[in-house]
Amino acid sequence: MDEKKELKSHIPVRLNILFVVVFLFFVAIILRLAYVQLVEGEQYRHQLEKYSIRELPISAPRGRILDSNGVVLVSNKPVYTITYVEEQGQDIDEEQVADRLARILSMDVDKMGTDEELLKTTIELNSTLPVSFNRQETQALIGRLVPKLHKLPKPSQLDSMTDYELVKTALYVGLRVRNPFDNIEREKVMSMLKTKLNAPGQSLAFDGMSDTELLKNAISANMELNLTLDKDDRTDLTKEVKFQLAKLPSPDELQKKSDMDLLRYASLFGLEVNLNLTEQQRQFQWHKLSLLKEMRSAHLPSYIPRRVKVNISENERFQIEERLSDLPGIAVVLEPVREIFRDPDKSAFGTHILGYTNAIRPENLKEYLAQGYNPVDRVGVSGLESYYERYLRGKDGIEEVHVNKNSETLERNLRRPAEPGNDLVLSLDWRFQSKVEAILKEEVEAFKKLPSTPKEFKDAHVLVLNPKTGEILAMASYPDYDLNLYYDRKEFNKRYSTEILPNELNHFINAAYPPASTFKPLSVMIALQEGLTNPNETVYDRGGLDIGTSYKRNWKPGGHGPVNARTALKVSNNTYMYEMAVRLAKRPGKDWISKLPEQFSLLRYYSSQFGLGVKTGVDLSGERTGMPNPYKQYGNLADALIGQYDSYTPMQLGQYVSTIANGGYRMRPHLVKEIRSGTTDPKQAGKTLSVIEPQVLNRVDIDPKYIKVVQEGMRLVTQPGGTASRMFTGLPFTVAAKTGTAQTGRKAENAVLMGYAPYENPQIAFVVVAPNSLRDGTSSSDATGHVARRLLQTYNELFPGVLSPAPPAGATSTSETEQPATSVSSTVSHGSSGQ
Repeated sequence: MDEKKELKSHIPVRLNILFVVVFLFFVAIILRLAYVQLVEGEQYRHQLEKYSIRELPISAPRGRILDSNGVVLVSNKPVYTITYVEEQGQDIDEEQVADRLARILSMDVDKMGTDEELLKTTIELNSTLPVSFNRQETQALIGRLVPKLHKLPKPSQLDSMTDYELVKTALYVGLRVRNPFDNIEREKVMSMLKTKLNAPGQSLAFDGMSDTELLKNAISANMELNLTLDKDDRTDLTKEVKFQLAKLPSPDELQKKSDMDLLRYASLFGLEVNLNLTEQQRQFQWHKLSLLKEMRSAHLPSYIPRRVKVNISENERFQIEERLSDLPGIAVVLEPVREIFRDPDKSAFGTHILGYTNAIRPENLKEYLAQGYNPVDRVGVSGLESYYERYLRGKDGIEEVHVNKNSETLERNLRRPAEPGNDLVLSLDWRFQSKVEAILKEEVEAFKKLPSTPKEFKDAHVLVLNPKTGEILAMASYPDYDLNLYYDRKEFNKRYSTEILPNELNHFINAAYPPASTFKPLSVMIALQEGLTNPNETVYDRGGLDIGTSYKRNWKPGGHGPVNARTALKVSNNTYMYEMAVRLAKRPGKDWISKLPEQFSLLRYYSSQFGLGVKTGVDLSGERTGMPNPYKQYGNLADALIGQYDSYTPMQLGQYVSTIANGGYRMRPHLVKEIRSGTTDPKQAGKTLSVIEPQVLNRVDIDPKYIKVVQEGMRLVTQPGGTASRMFTGLPFTVAAKTGTAQTGRKAENAVLMGYAPYENPQIAFVVVAPNSLRDGTSSSDATGHVARRLLQTYNELFPGVLSPAPPAGATSTSETEQPATSVSSTVSHGSSGQ
């Protein structure tokens, strides 16, 4: 008992000692924490701020693009760019920042919209306008809004509405509605609208209208529509309408709203309002909104700097840097942008070859992010910039930036330097490319001044290749435009609609033209290969031939008399080709009419062998395959053999004529012949990483002796009596060519010319296309011959000994390691093909 009592008496003492020790321990911790926070807190906070580190990408310069002699055609130039990023913890009035920037930066916006569009843009960006109505104006606006608000249904009424009434209400309160039409219903509504309105010109307007606009027009016309919404769609739309109704004020509450709020409601209901702004105020507001839009790029994460304006002036940079304390989130950074070579006369150069770069489009952002791009990177959009994006793109560097609490930079450390992209070396010499562009411009402008030239004649295109290697030596369109405009936003906006947009299409790979008589060499080869005739058989031309129930005429009234395979090409005879079409259609076999699709398939097979109707493989993005004709009637077979059936691109025509020139090898056309590693020293060439060797895509399924017959026929075209004899007379080298005049069904006809030189050992192949350049009865060489002759002369001057003196006759074949390539252009039409 005594022992137990003694033990019990010691327990409270020990516990007390333990409690005291623990208490003293916590007191020490609390005192230490208090000392750290109250005495040393400021020091530690500064140290923490000092070591706040962020990683920023250093933009890598893109690789350069050089001509065959190393002359730089596309390089990088450093420019100052304004960026904006909302730093963590900062509460920035973005509209105020945009307002201050707008007062410093020059205005890029040239075209301003209506007051209605200005108000709509302001609301979309959650911005404000400097409007101030007098009491009378405010009351007048309220008076227009009250009836609109009175028409609003109560939220409880929505559930009992029909689908049509619900959609109508949704549109009334400014909501977007999913497409409520199927194809049948859309056609029905359009038909009803056209009938009800019965307004001249409205028919075409409705045909191109979106479903939403069509629905709005139908509602405005008080048409009763039978719309049926999916159950889920109706549920979602009902919720959206209820939410929108809850945000709208009652008519009595309008008196308490600001003028800007009243304008928001007016925009919602589609009311036209005069903002009472001066022209200067309108310009400023559009300018401010354009900057604010860039600052609020919705597709970029908030921590990514947005480019507000690229390539600012020195004066603008100084003013921005002086006011950075008043411009939170704004920074001025140095970054490289592309600089395109300009001719010595300051004209555009290589417009449809080089291409341009731009910011990543929102719809493509995920794809590029997956490839390791940053959201603010610029990528190739067209031309070589696009096709060789993965080579031209450099590897961004990383810079560690130590910042303080105000996001002010305390220290910068380079963690990884940026690596420049690879350089591209082209097959073309800038001097020849420049000369071809100048020749095309001069000849087009001179031809347009002739009284016989159709007013529809606007443009022309020239392609020059090495038929043995596929190397593109020149590629020019006129009119063209300066690619540097893409890097000068103000000039771009000023000249886009008049200069860039009309000439942006790359006709060499995206536009199709009927080949007209330039197709006849292939027609002859098909006829010979298929045993329809032989090289020496004579067909007598009396001016045309009966094809089924129609009479197909030759371009020359009265005909050419006796012609064979070679002379048919020389004089561009149609009747010879019609006869071959008849023989092809009526080859021995049961029910020849039912076999017509097979004959068209045969034509397409041989066409594809030469690159017609298939992709050429050229190193330019977005190449089309031409325009196939869907009709397969007897008469169409005759049209096909004179080149008035399918349509082809100029690049396809180039590949076609090159294949003829080199003896039957279809070469892949290409602009780049070498890829080199990028270098930080612009005067030093990088290491060669890859050489683009000539690539034979296929050997044509035509006997070489028949190709030789066609070569001889094309040589006769440039001899006395040939359709292009006048244009190539007196040259110190031989030329083979084929002219073509394509009927388009319009007042003006297309002129096409293709050929190669020298005839004995082809070193250069060419295609000239001049759409809408001829009137009925004129020769294609009138519009294209002068261009072809001058480009051949220029090439001979720049590269003496290549075309002349001509080597001994007999060297027409080529080995598989040294072959050709080219391209073509056409347009769908039916009728007779002239010279």
